[in-house]
Amino acid sequence: MDPPDRELVCDARNGNVAAFATLYERYYRLAVGLAHCRLRDVHLAEDVAQEAFAIACRDLTKLRKPEMFSQWLGTICRHTASQLASRRLDLEVSTELTESKERRQATEDRLDIDSALRQLDELSREVVVLHYFSELSHAEIATALGLSSAAVHGRLQRARHKLARKLSSFRSPS
Repeated sequence: MDPPDRELVCDARNGNVAAFATLYERYYRLAVGLAHCRLRDVHLAEDVAQEAFAIACRDLTKLRKPEMFSQWLGTICRHTASQLASRRLDLEVSTELTESKERRQATEDRLDIDSALRQLDELSREVVVLHYFSELSHAEIATALGLSSAAVHGRLQRARHKLARKLSSFRSPS
């Protein structure tokens, strides 16, 4: 059986690098998924996840409840991603003119999906991205976000219906 987060955090605080490595392996996909929710760019999301883990490692002694590591890491990750997003410049407009028809359609599809995702509340958006992008199970998402598995399942169901309606409205001729 895998050691609980509380034990790993305490061991990492005492200098056990392997314990922190286990936390990293356990929550890396979560961190990337949360960052991707804000940035919509996998490479930037991976950079933010790395930065969030560096901050968590540096500030591990500040974590009051070691059993809440995943939620604490999620907060660090969201904050780091938000900071990056506020500084980021979007250069897609200049490249749009030179894209092929297929690439333009793929870009439009991606923008439609991004737009539909942005219309979800933040928690539902995170649940969708963590499930489909990071491929986390309902139980893993529930633990990371402090919800029950049933709540994750319900949010995912409602979010799928909302996304389907939004995406069909984008495709409907006006």
